[in-house]
Amino acid sequence: MMVEQRKNAARQQAEPQVPDFYMPAMWPLDLQRSVHDWFCAWRQRRLYRQLLLLDDRELAARDLDRQRISAMADVPLQQLVAQRRASRRRR
Repeated sequence: MMVEQRKNAARQQAEPQVPDFYMPAMWPLDLQRSVHDWFCAWRQRRLYRQLLLLDDRELAARDLDRQRISAMADVPLQQLVAQRRASRRRR
């Protein structure tokens, strides 16, 4: 019984989730999710780079550390995308 439940759960996770409203003319869902992940990762990294333009006093007022922001701004986009996908799988 437990084995069947695990197989069913694994099968449900492997199958792409079709939204309630789906038309055949829509983009493939995996492509749409991929483009969204890359865009969000790029926007996140751009935000960190914009924060680096602030001076130390302004960063301290926001309780931010320049070294930590610099490290986050230097993370490759591919790694940020992988983190987004992993967090989506955990939900």
